[in-house]
Amino acid sequence: MSEHDASARRHADDYSDRVGREFPGGSYTITPWRTWLVADTLLDDPWDETPHPVLAWMAGVAGMGMTWDDLFAWFDAGPEDGPMFGEHRTTLHLPLRRGATYDVTGRIVSAERKVGRRAGAFDVVGYELDLHLAGEHVARCYNSIVFPRRDA
Repeated sequence: MSEHDASARRHADDYSDRVGREFPGGSYTITPWRTWLVADTLLDDPWDETPHPVLAWMAGVAGMGMTWDDLFAWFDAGPEDGPMFGEHRTTLHLPLRRGATYDVTGRIVSAERKVGRRAGAFDVVGYELDLHLAGEHVARCYNSIVFPRRDA
């Protein structure tokens, strides 16, 4: 049995040590050109001074300080395992600002094993990404990733 096969058999409780693990973090600037393109793509007003809220998520994942492959590896998975985007919720405490550079922090907040009748075993991992500007908490994005565990 390969190391990958063995790790695929782990129970989600084995991932409880990842809950609370912090992302390396970083920063992200909401550039005017990206603000315009995102608004245009989403059929929003590209001339609106307040960037579209989806940019909170984009800033979070771009500034979390690691790649998707790095995050998947924390849970003994890779892109070939078919991880899927689960839930998403953005909470804006303050409006986003065009041209502002946000500090990004984040952490793993949950890891749960579930079993579906058709899907079989899968792990649902929740994580949060926070945006701060000049010490103020501007936004929090909660997301989850679903990791299929075909051999569990």
